Amino acid sequence: MALPFLRPGDAPAFKLLAALAAMFGLMAVLVHSILFMRFIQPLGMDAPPDRFSEARAVEHVRVLAHDISSRQEGSPGLREAARYIKAQLETFKEQAGPNITIEIEEPSVAGSFNMMFLGHSISLGYRNHTNVVMRISSADSQDSDPSVLINGHFDSPLGSPGAGDCGSCVASMLELARLLVNSGWVPPRPIIFLFNGAEELFMLGAHGFMTTSKWRDFIGAVINVEASGTGGPDLVCQSGPGSWPSRVYAESAVYPMAHSAAQDVFPVIPGDTDYRIFSQDYGNVPGLDIIFLLGGYFYHTSYDTVDRLLPGSIQARGENLFSLLKAFTNSSSLKTAYERESIAATAGKHEDDRAVFFDYLSWILIFYPRSVADLLHCVPIAIFLLMPLILSLSNSGSRSCFAISLDFMKGIILHAVGIILAVLCPVFFSILRLLFSSHAMNWFAHPFLAFAMFVPCSLLGLLIPRMIWRQFPLSQDNSVAKISKEVLADESRFWGAFGCYAILTLAYFCAGLSGGFLTFSLSASMLLAWISFCLVVKSSCCQSLSTCVFYFL
Repeated sequence: MALPFLRPGDAPAFKLLAALAAMFGLMAVLVHSILFMRFIQPLGMDAPPDRFSEARAVEHVRVLAHDISSRQEGSPGLREAARYIKAQLETFKEQAGPNITIEIEEPSVAGSFNMMFLGHSISLGYRNHTNVVMRISSADSQDSDPSVLINGHFDSPLGSPGAGDCGSCVASMLELARLLVNSGWVPPRPIIFLFNGAEELFMLGAHGFMTTSKWRDFIGAVINVEASGTGGPDLVCQSGPGSWPSRVYAESAVYPMAHSAAQDVFPVIPGDTDYRIFSQDYGNVPGLDIIFLLGGYFYHTSYDTVDRLLPGSIQARGENLFSLLKAFTNSSSLKTAYERESIAATAGKHEDDRAVFFDYLSWILIFYPRSVADLLHCVPIAIFLLMPLILSLSNSGSRSCFAISLDFMKGIILHAVGIILAVLCPVFFSILRLLFSSHAMNWFAHPFLAFAMFVPCSLLGLLIPRMIWRQFPLSQDNSVAKISKEVLADESRFWGAFGCYAILTLAYFCAGLSGGFLTFSLSASMLLAWISFCLVVKSSCCQSLSTCVFYFL
């Protein structure tokens, strides 16, 4: 039965829409599965002793977040948590074989320092803060050997059980320490576990360790474990100084979850982690800042409980950390503070090579150094500048190179306006919605509401310029080029969008940021789409459904 509102030529269009809906639906299911750790099988309490077990780690979280609960600085709960952590470490020490040396300390740290926070200078003084420290090394290790520090805090914010932030971190470290003892693996370099008791109060515990510990000058790398939610991707949000920590991560992570673009965003977020103390303010220690990102609506609230932890997240974190510790302790780049200063003095400057890295659905991690990025990220703008000349020559000079360039510039402006409106329309809608609803952020705890409210608004903003300027203002005379206006308009819009992302990639490059791979990937994808489209059109001599399939792939 034919539908009365359909024209004869509309059937292929509806087939295309159906195919696209199915494709994007499958993509959404895949991404949802990755974000919510559905591809990870958590191991239970009966897991072999040489495997990391999420169930065993969750039991530690249960004790810290429920049995002990309040763990604010100065509270009895914090002291009880320190006793529990130390008791667990003592148990691991008793289980250790003769080829492993374990040292356990519970120092009470004190000190004072100044720091900049949100543009303001803050002076801090403290005393009697408790840290719990364990050093695992081979029996023949020396105190002066470069070591790897893994850090997590066991205090929690006021009014929060702190299961995610950061009971999950401490539990992961306890299970990791047990695994190191029971796995039979002897670390070639010492590993220091720092359970610090004062992170929520401007990172006082980390500062106390870096200014008073006897091992502070022998730390060659640091892995800071944090949480701004209750699970999901355990993302490497910061890396450095230098590029070798992220390179080690790229080579060793079991489930790579890292985006160098996070390093550009993190400095503008109103918050900090202990990573700042270790790698920036004190010690200049190379390292990684690894943070749970999903479930931020429970962060620092009374709802940050054990039952909110996302299954699979701690399992992935533990397996990644164990692999990372093996890689870091075997790395030739692991140096003490004295060795790093000596190398810097010889080189004449400190290494500041911010590499570019990003994962693809936690399957692979793409990593390339800054020197490669400097060349690679300039390619899109070079292609964009050459395209008017190439298109002009391909038409035997019937088209003006200047006119093509002018049309491309109009396409850039059109696409840039669309991007700006795609950002502003959801903002305007969210403000307008407040006139009719008293629930300002009800979408925060229900992500699907955010998609339902903001994605259509964003798409509308992106399409507004296209709807207003249906007739693209061409600078070319299509009668001379013998090409239809529709083809020339589509060409100008496409290369205008490509040029927009190429310019953004160049801007990232000039600013020395690490997130240029985002716009570079868009540019590269558009270029591949254009090439495949042209090949299919040339082979089939018509714009069929197959051309669109190749284009979107």
